[in-house]
Amino acid sequence: MQNIDKIAIAVAGLVLVVGFAWSYLMKDQGGVYSDAIDRASDRINESSAEQNLGSQSAPEVAREVRSAYSFQGETRIPEWAFYRRPARLELFSTSVVLPPELSESWIASVEIVRLAADRSTIHKISGRHCAFERTEIVSCNLEMSDGSEDWSKVASFSGVASGAEFTHSVDASLETGKSYRYRIVTRGRSTSSIAFSAGTDVVTSEATGAVLFPSDSIWRVSGAQIGKLDSNGNFVPGRVTIQNSFWDWDSASTKRNTKIITESAQGEPGIDLFGSGFILERIQDTADGRTVVLKDSTGRRMYLKNNADPPPLVPDGWTNLDGDPANASEAASDAVATPEVAPDEEKPVQPAKPRPSSGGLFGGGDD
Repeated sequence: MQNIDKIAIAVAGLVLVVGFAWSYLMKDQGGVYSDAIDRASDRINESSAEQNLGSQSAPEVAREVRSAYSFQGETRIPEWAFYRRPARLELFSTSVVLPPELSESWIASVEIVRLAADRSTIHKISGRHCAFERTEIVSCNLEMSDGSEDWSKVASFSGVASGAEFTHSVDASLETGKSYRYRIVTRGRSTSSIAFSAGTDVVTSEATGAVLFPSDSIWRVSGAQIGKLDSNGNFVPGRVTIQNSFWDWDSASTKRNTKIITESAQGEPGIDLFGSGFILERIQDTADGRTVVLKDSTGRRMYLKNNADPPPLVPDGWTNLDGDPANASEAASDAVATPEVAPDEEKPVQPAKPRPSSGGLFGGGDD
């Protein structure tokens, strides 16, 4: 019996020795997995810390993560390896989101242009379209006002490029003798993930100054005298100096005809004025001054006030003196200080010369 106990004790001791030796000599597979997971986790943390707004690439950790589970043949992974320190993969995708931008258009000038080819007169509007980023232009309209607060659309621009220069001619719906102002209204749509704030998706340029739309001819009268009896009791008919200025398309310049016209006797036809079809009908006194009445064969009349200045035949256009805001930064960088210049000494005001008694623009009194 004692021998059996000794044998059992010896066997148990041998098993323990073999178990400890096996545990010592054989690799701990769970520890291998755990270490690999730790290395992958450290690599992820390092890559995450390196991320910034300038780098938008994902961390290069795929190899480290896969190496923890890369096997040759059949391998059993102890369940505790996953619970001990599981690996994690965090991918960061960063992007800079900017809001949409939309600035005003800029009108540089409005010119009066006469086209000899078809004998027409136009307003020529020049300027620069609005600058925009992350924005789609929905509409871009040129609007016009004839002096009132109402604005009407006269043209639409399509395919507008950011900050592009433009030129547009307006000839329809313009009346001679009227002055017009212009502006550009632009509406945009955001192409960014950030929308326009309320009301900022529409910009309106500054309105231009008023520009006259001239006629092709103008009339002026001066020195109008009403018919009266002389000292001998004889009737002296009225007379007036009449001037007709017109645009000559062939020479692209203004020309004028001037003549002193005497009223015709009652019942006699008047003289045709410069081939225009108008005759002098009468000269009369009105509440606001002396008026000369011209009449054509259709019965149409013109009422010309004595010595009144008519609108110019070739008026000046309008130029934007504020300057293009797109060039403001360049102008600021090139600006240099200039010394102050003393103002010119004021000249004494000369008294006005009296009008000649024979009066008028081309002779005759100013009564």
